[in-house]
Amino acid sequence: MAPELARLGHIALETPDLADSMEFFHDAVGMEEVERTADTVYLRAMDEFAHHSLSLTERDSAGVAHIGWQTAEPEHVEQYAERLTDMGVDVRWVAEDEERGQGDAIRFEVPHGHTFELYFEMEKPDPPAERRSRLRNRTYSPTTTNPVAPRQIDHVQIWDPNARDCAEWLQEHLDFEMHERYNLEDGSRWGTFLSASGTKIEAAVIQNESGQAPPAVHHTAYTVDGGADLFEAGDAMKEHKVPIDGFGQHSISRGKFLYARDTTTGHRIEFNDGGYLVFDPDWDPIEWEETDLDDRQWLGGLTPGNAVHY
Repeated sequence: MAPELARLGHIALETPDLADSMEFFHDAVGMEEVERTADTVYLRAMDEFAHHSLSLTERDSAGVAHIGWQTAEPEHVEQYAERLTDMGVDVRWVAEDEERGQGDAIRFEVPHGHTFELYFEMEKPDPPAERRSRLRNRTYSPTTTNPVAPRQIDHVQIWDPNARDCAEWLQEHLDFEMHERYNLEDGSRWGTFLSASGTKIEAAVIQNESGQAPPAVHHTAYTVDGGADLFEAGDAMKEHKVPIDGFGQHSISRGKFLYARDTTTGHRIEFNDGGYLVFDPDWDPIEWEETDLDDRQWLGGLTPGNAVHY
């Protein structure tokens, strides 16, 4: 049986000031602290059972360490390791609990320098008893959490100097499915929107418009229940003096959004109300042309801003 990815699992970010970044991710955004080591804090959203979906590690400068993907079966980690090694990819094994809460994993670079991690096992720790929801299918009680806290990780947007090649590599070698794509008038590809699980997007692979810039992550998206929550999130960001980088609705994916940014690092969180699911095994990717719409956003817009490099 061929190995498969199951879903986007987590992202590992780096910051020069852990305390300042926690004021954004924990105090303003509402991520829950699960565990802390000497230099790393592990966080999850309020409806997530897995140990973490985001980690913050103190380093000399802001950066992205890796993006983690959970496999469908335990043995698929080793199968992917064998496949990638046979292709000449440098694969590093990550021992159990080297990343807190996680079993054995592999890390490697995909074109053109994005670092991915594949794992299967991840602990599912209970929150403190006083924070636990009485609903067994919910993690934290909403009465004890930040009222704008997002529900779960949704997708990442990565910028690449040759995004089309990168997206095609992910499809060919890691079995991602393409759900949408966006072509420019000159025939080049601006963005390819991929998924491992059937959600509308889990990896948006975007052409870095500055040309020779290194690979980077523009944002990590987390879901909220609905569009009204975006206004609550915007209000909370203003109260915490956090910059808002955009508000509206995407044309691609149809998701409504609000972007906010950690001023210490430039790391962005997108609050997103979700979108459609794709269960059709014979799905025809939706193809956008630059001339289809006046803007890549259906409503609202984004503030231009840099992505954070690996």
